[in-house]
Amino acid sequence: MGKRKLFINYFFYSLFFLIGLSTGILLIWPGIIKTENRNCFLRIIKDGSDGSVGIGTILSIEPKYLLKISNAKTKYSKILLIGDRCFRK
Repeated sequence: MGKRKLFINYFFYSLFFLIGLSTGILLIWPGIIKTENRNCFLRIIKDGSDGSVGIGTILSIEPKYLLKISNAKTKYSKILLIGDRCFRK
């Protein structure tokens, strides 16, 4: 009986965590629902993953975001800025 109760508790905690995480992401980046915006994000990530970014990608990003992305210190903050650019249009 104790193991079953423990499993049920973990299930509810996990469910509560996933619902909270999903709600938080949707509140921060409401455009993440649209396929066009997700494709924008993935295209920028794929193009820049090898270290060289194509001219088409550079021209698709506004100059203020390019400056913010290039001045970012960590990869995490760069991904957040790219997400802001694609999901908050």
